[in-house]
Amino acid sequence: MHKPDEPAGAHESWEQIVARFARFSGVVGEITDPLTWGLDLEEETVTGTGDDRDPTEERFLRAYVSFVGEAVDVETLRVGTDDPEQIDDIVRAALSGALASPLHSDVPEGAEGPTGADFADAYQDYRSAMRAIVEEVDLAALQRTAFVLDDVSHPCVRVAVRGTVAVYVPVGDRAVIVSGPTDLVDRLDISTAPIRNLLHGDDGPRF
Repeated sequence: MHKPDEPAGAHESWEQIVARFARFSGVVGEITDPLTWGLDLEEETVTGTGDDRDPTEERFLRAYVSFVGEAVDVETLRVGTDDPEQIDDIVRAALSGALASPLHSDVPEGAEGPTGADFADAYQDYRSAMRAIVEEVDLAALQRTAFVLDDVSHPCVRVAVRGTVAVYVPVGDRAVIVSGPTDLVDRLDISTAPIRNLLHGDDGPRF
């Protein structure tokens, strides 16, 4: 699951937050009928900084979770890219994030996290697990194939490891990235539509 370094808007004024969402006017990706697949929309937000040096960082994220805890992310890049190397980096990063998602699980309510030496051991275990994920993803073969979006087959870049997949799909001047369990992602109906607040059941984002 995508995990930004810090929450979008953490140091922004209200006006900046509104402007960030306004830049996403147009269509964004979503799972057409998530309940059909046992998925619930857990989060929708804008991530990234909108840095002109790398406009692909600014994304609209819809994060879904299944009744058994499987995570599926649908990200829309406000500005896509035609650079093959950048696309490769983006799709590999999405897969790494999906594989690392269980490592970022919160400590169960009422339980205490590790402290002292136990914390140091847990941190080293985490670093080792992350290195293993990155190394495995870097070695995985990329596929240039097709992905159905809005009931139309689009060219895409796909990479999969350990039953988890990430797919980069160019859509006009934007791009959609879908990541999650391979058997689920391959069956989902993904579509694009203007931003509407699915969490609250009305149009437009709510802050």
